[in-house]
Amino acid sequence: MKTDFARRLRCKSLCVSAAVLGFVVFTSTALANPPAIASSVTKAIVKYFGKEGASEAAEYLSKTGGRQLMQRVSATAAREGGEETVERVAALAGKHGPQAIAALDNAPAVTPILTALDDLPAEQVGAAITQLAAGAPGRELAQATMKFGSKTLQSELKHPGVGLVLVRSLGDDGADLAAKLGTDQAIVVARHADDLSKLPTTARQGMMSMMREDATRMVQFMGRFAEANPGKTLFTVATTAVILAEPERILGGDEIVFDADGNPIVVSKSGLIGRTVGATGSIAEHVSSQYVRPAFLTLLTFVTAFAALWAGLKLWHAHKHATKAGD
Repeated sequence: MKTDFARRLRCKSLCVSAAVLGFVVFTSTALANPPAIASSVTKAIVKYFGKEGASEAAEYLSKTGGRQLMQRVSATAAREGGEETVERVAALAGKHGPQAIAALDNAPAVTPILTALDDLPAEQVGAAITQLAAGAPGRELAQATMKFGSKTLQSELKHPGVGLVLVRSLGDDGADLAAKLGTDQAIVVARHADDLSKLPTTARQGMMSMMREDATRMVQFMGRFAEANPGKTLFTVATTAVILAEPERILGGDEIVFDADGNPIVVSKSGLIGRTVGATGSIAEHVSSQYVRPAFLTLLTFVTAFAALWAGLKLWHAHKHATKAGD
C-alpha cells in the first residue's frame, strides 16, 4: 500500500513539475519578445486554471496551439495599444480562460472587441466570448462587432443566428429592431433584410420607421404577404412606394396583390373571396380601359357611320320618289 501511495505521489509530482517547467519555458520565450508581450497573458491563463489545473494549463500551452494563439493575440494587442492593451487581454483571459484568447484571435483587431465586451453587462460577456470564438461564424460576428459595436453582440445573443443577419444587413437600424423584436418576429424580418438594405435611402428609412412604430402589425403584414405570394419579393422599389403611400391600410390589415401587368396594388382585407373580387375588379378596370373601351369606340364609330349612310340612302330614295311623282 505504501509503495503504491509513494508511486502515485511521485507521478503527481512529476506532472506538476512538467507543467511548471512548461510554464517557465513558455514565459521565458515570451519574455524574449519585446516588450515581454505574452508574459502577463500566460500568467493569467495559468491563474485561470489554478494550482489544481497545472496539467491542463501545460496541455493548453504545449499541445493545443495555445502558445501560438497567445503570441498572436499578445503581439496584436501590443501593436494596437501597448502594454495597457496587453493587460486588458490578460484580465479577460484571467476571467474567461483560453476561449477569450480564441475569441480575440478570431478578430482582425483586438481593441474594438475588448471595448465591445466592456460595454456588455457582465453576465453577457461569457456567452459573447463563446459566440466570438466559434470558428467562421465567430469571425463574421467579430467583423460586424468591429463596425457596429456591442449592439451586434447583444443582437446575436438575443436572437442566435438571426441577430447578426439583421445588424450586418441593416446596421444600427437592424440592432435597434433586434432589441425590440421577439425571436419569431426577428426571423420574419431577417428573411427580408437583404432586400430592405438594397432600397434607396428614403424608402428604407420609411420602412424602418414603420417597423419601429408598429413592429407587430408590420411583421404580421410581411408574414401574410410571404404566405400569399410565395417566391415574390416584397420590398422592391415599386411595392415599397405603395406601402409608404398607404401605411394605415397596410397596418390595418389590407394587403398587396399584383395586377395583370405585375404592378402592386392595395386591396381591402375581406377574406379570400373579397380579395379575389377586389383583384378581379382592378384587373377588370385595367382590361376595360386598355381593351374594351377602344373596341367600343371603334364599334361606335362604325355604327355612327352606318347610320349616317342608311339615313343618306333613305333621303335619296325619298327624293327620287318625290321627283317621279312631280313628273
